[in-house]
Amino acid sequence: MKKYILSYCIILLTISGFAQEAHLSANLRQYLLKNQIASSNIVLNKHNGQDYFGAIIEITPNFDESLFTKYGVSVGTNIGNFRTVQIPVSQIRNFVQLKNIKAIQLDEPIGFTMDAARRVTRVDSVHLGINLPATYSGKNVVVGIIDAGFDYTHPTFYDTTGTRLRIKKIWEQKNDGTPPKGYTYGNEITDTTQMLNEGAEINSFSHGTHVGGIAGGSGYIGPNNKKYRGIAYESDLVFVGIRPEKSEWKGMGMSSILDGINYIFNYAKEQNKPAVVNLSWGCSIGPNDGSSLFSKACDLLTGEGRIFVLSAGNNGEENLHLQKDFSTVDTVINSFIDFPTINGEKRTWLDIWGDSSNQFCLELNLMKDTLVSSKTEVFCLTQLNQSSYLIGSAGDTCFYTISTTEADHNGRPHIFVDLYSKTNDKLLMKLLSSKGRVNAWLGFVHEYVGYEGNFVSNGFKWAVNGDNSYTLGEMACTKNALTVAAYASKVSWRNLAGSNMSYSGYTQTGRIVPFSSHGPTADGRNKPDIAAPGMTLASAVNSFDVSYAPGGGNYDQSVAKYTSPKNNRDYYYAEASGTSMSSPMMSGIVALMLQVNPKLDPGRLKQILAETAIIDNFTTPTPDPTRWGFGKVNAYAAIKKTIQTLGLSGELQEGVLLNIYPNPTNGKLHIDIESNQSKTLEVVLMDLNGKKLMEQNWNTGNESSLVLDLEGLQEAIYLVQIKSDTGIFSRRIIVSTP
Repeated sequence: MKKYILSYCIILLTISGFAQEAHLSANLRQYLLKNQIASSNIVLNKHNGQDYFGAIIEITPNFDESLFTKYGVSVGTNIGNFRTVQIPVSQIRNFVQLKNIKAIQLDEPIGFTMDAARRVTRVDSVHLGINLPATYSGKNVVVGIIDAGFDYTHPTFYDTTGTRLRIKKIWEQKNDGTPPKGYTYGNEITDTTQMLNEGAEINSFSHGTHVGGIAGGSGYIGPNNKKYRGIAYESDLVFVGIRPEKSEWKGMGMSSILDGINYIFNYAKEQNKPAVVNLSWGCSIGPNDGSSLFSKACDLLTGEGRIFVLSAGNNGEENLHLQKDFSTVDTVINSFIDFPTINGEKRTWLDIWGDSSNQFCLELNLMKDTLVSSKTEVFCLTQLNQSSYLIGSAGDTCFYTISTTEADHNGRPHIFVDLYSKTNDKLLMKLLSSKGRVNAWLGFVHEYVGYEGNFVSNGFKWAVNGDNSYTLGEMACTKNALTVAAYASKVSWRNLAGSNMSYSGYTQTGRIVPFSSHGPTADGRNKPDIAAPGMTLASAVNSFDVSYAPGGGNYDQSVAKYTSPKNNRDYYYAEASGTSMSSPMMSGIVALMLQVNPKLDPGRLKQILAETAIIDNFTTPTPDPTRWGFGKVNAYAAIKKTIQTLGLSGELQEGVLLNIYPNPTNGKLHIDIESNQSKTLEVVLMDLNGKKLMEQNWNTGNESSLVLDLEGLQEAIYLVQIKSDTGIFSRRIIVSTP
């Protein structure tokens, strides 16, 4: 069959005059190629009238950090060999040539990944303290929310009496003002009066208010304020706002997220409190294996009493991923790119990563029906940066900017393509190699919303469809991060207008929600880690966002209204769905666990969640770890297990294990026994001088747990002894006042 191949123009530009040693991210190389900000994958920050690029860099020990000052570069987070930096646009070409910088990752924009939930996760039992040493509410734990659309005045961010605002600090990263100590951009607010006078970080957006309300809202709405209560409702709140008004929006990148995490952890350290940070935003672009500069730096930031929780993403229904294992007899894979439409334009990014030791090549073709309209050369993995276009059958155009490298900062071959199509012809991607595995993803972020697109066969037998595996995104693949999938705790509700609303045609209660992104990571780790409710969760929304008021576009989602006697302002609660909601649900539960044990680290936390997760008919006895992680979170069992991490465990005699918790205790001391036989034990409490204060017998055949009431004892150290006929178990405990 004759193929009509129309002429096309190649604009090949070179980046000249460089002696740079650093691995430059693809979007940075494309900027240097085009020398313009218009590229859609560039995040531009404006501080005090000057334009900056946000970036994460990795340096060697020999790097001269005085050069930051010389080139006007401000440093934010400093962790190991990683720095978050703000680079003046005017200095970017000089900066990339500096010696002893190993890698520069220019920010890519990220998008948000947007009751019954307390009951199905057993949080209600934790709040009530049923058979627990105390009730748990997140008290003395910092809950940090990195998001946008915060309403600082909303009653849910007060305490349960509606009298004390619980927001301790605010950093509006995209607004000018007084930056926090150690940073050179944004506006910090620490005064309650100033918070209330400012009102909101941004109008016409409610994502941050809803997320913050789930994780730590008091649910205050008058006398009976439990219905819309969040999880850690007595926690200390710190908000990091990452977006200005839409008309001023330029983007938000991963370096600013790292700064936000570090800012929250530093505040918690100053207060001698543990912290959990929630992020409900993401981006599908990246190696998806935890090897990005963001992931490596984040792994260093997190640790004992410092937990990072984020959403798995909402790409579970998108075939945005393609994987191929090449061999000498299977050297080609073809797939068409089905563009998402954004404001009437067809745009996407194509991000392709190979094995560290193997090479691959890419060819792009425009096709009209079965005929090739035009095609590119075959791009292999030289250090290439090229901006060009293909001409379609009707004389219309598909623009592309391509960057290739044989070994990116993580040692893996990488091709990144920015695509903008104005033609009705179909764009065919052809990958070629003789060995090794290649993964490709589609993704695009425009005005804080993520768009993906799909790989499709278009009905051709020689082309393949993509799949929805490996769709978590790079940040969600971070090793120390707790990545949260979404399942449905309810699918129906009655709104303020009196209408019954339902998503029962989309999913059913108890099931994983179809939009929840799939693992595993590209390096084979099981992710997400856990599943939490993320379908139709009711929480606070921004009172400055009129879309939730009568006549607004989101009014059908509103379920409650409260008019505050303080300011006569109407405040709404509304339903929302997404892994954006399951993530703060999990962050609140983590805060409860940190209240029990402030020294929990990411590894021990995940172990507890794995040991206590709910397994039911929906998860099946062996949950698919790429969908469910460990299963459904069980907050009550996780709290009980966390309490045991504070216990004093040991062996009374062979085959008889004891565990005493919590330690310190402020009234109730629990003693658990593990034994395959019943025993009568003597339990004695004495002071350190040997004076007996309490003594009783314990028949373990009747009760495997014993609770000692220590209320009334002075704050001091005491000795507990448990005696059998063949052994004695002695441990010191601390009794503290509440």
